[in-house]
Amino acid sequence: MDAPMDKGLSRRERQVMDILFRLGQASAQDVMDALPDPPSYSATRALLSTLEQKKLIVVHSKDSRKYIYKPAI
Repeated sequence: MDAPMDKGLSRRERQVMDILFRLGQASAQDVMDALPDPPSYSATRALLSTLEQKKLIVVHSKDSRKYIYKPAI
């Protein structure tokens, strides 16, 4: 990913963004399934929350207790 948002992201954050760009949208479990050597579910949710706070991703929809994330751009 060579987008301007690449600056200031950790390796894991870049991996998550790559996954979201590739899939278009994904749940935390989808991201975990696509990550090499994935962290725990709660750590994955924390990564997604951090990226949301950085305004790089948005919560696209909420299906019951499952959030679907997509890139903000």
